[in-house]
Amino acid sequence: MKMYHPYRAVIALLATPMMALGCASVFEGTTQAITFNSEPSGAQIVINGMPMGVTPATITLKRFEYDDAPVLFKKDGYHDQYARLHTEVTGWFWGNIISGGLLGSSTDLISGAMWEYSPDKYFVTLPPVKVSSGEMARLDYENRVRKFILFSHEQLVSDLARGEGEHLASLCALLDLNEARQEGAILELRMLAMTTENVPAFAEQVLRKFPI
Repeated sequence: MKMYHPYRAVIALLATPMMALGCASVFEGTTQAITFNSEPSGAQIVINGMPMGVTPATITLKRFEYDDAPVLFKKDGYHDQYARLHTEVTGWFWGNIISGGLLGSSTDLISGAMWEYSPDKYFVTLPPVKVSSGEMARLDYENRVRKFILFSHEQLVSDLARGEGEHLASLCALLDLNEARQEGAILELRMLAMTTENVPAFAEQVLRKFPI
């Protein structure tokens, strides 16, 4: 005759709501921290028309609530700059369908946890209102390089490891590297990717190595 153990009932009761929750809801949560920075710092961050703070700042947003929402960076004496938030389906959601079926995945869908902001870091350069055409060209170049690296860092690092690829070719074009310079430049970029601690730092090092 099997003995009844009260603690088993307690464990079962505790486990049931965890099983009902989606994997993304448990591991990712329904909010995400997004980092915003600018040069110069102290720019106001306005998301979808709502002031959210000043740079540098890490702001916690509900997942998917601001999908495709405009982000305005503004500071007195400087031209406004814009970005746009973008969301994609998190890998936890697809793993949840495979392992847990539709119950967990529908929980993620309702809670918004199936979505994640990508990228989760934004950096803009604010041009001064009074600036020469040459300085404006430099600031525009730096903005384009930073945005490209932030949006495609993972694919770019993969291309650098192989020494070729679509994203690496696009960066070389942005940096205006001719064919003769590309071999040495790729070695330098690979070393920078290996030695910098985060994506924004990598972008700044690239701009120092390859100024306009």
